[in-house]
Amino acid sequence: MRKIFKQKKLFGWLFWLWGLLIVVLSSLPNIPNQEINIWGDLFRLDYLEHFGIFAIWGGIFIVWKAKDGVFSSKDFIWPILFCILFAAMDEMHQLWIVGRSFNPLDMIYNVLGLLSAFVIGPYFLRWVYKK
Repeated sequence: MRKIFKQKKLFGWLFWLWGLLIVVLSSLPNIPNQEINIWGDLFRLDYLEHFGIFAIWGGIFIVWKAKDGVFSSKDFIWPILFCILFAAMDEMHQLWIVGRSFNPLDMIYNVLGLLSAFVIGPYFLRWVYKK
């Protein structure tokens, strides 16, 4: 598994392609929201989608930028801030898409997905490289 994580060029391409996929998907008009009932309250499933999509994107970034299985957030504060700004702007651009709207909770889940990747991802990398 370590071998695939050393394919930096591949993860660089995946990072930018995943970002493009996020822009394309968030630009699609009139996407219905699915909801489930949890203990009498409705929960929108797209919140989990936002969280997951951005957590994966953050994970790809970590693997791309890690050096020998070590990712130091101190060294990558500007790229991390770029990713968080991208997550916020992705939600804001939906103001101009027919049938879509700006939802602050969507933006929060975008950022939470990224932050969780930036917190959990380095530990996962260390675990993989220890094996």
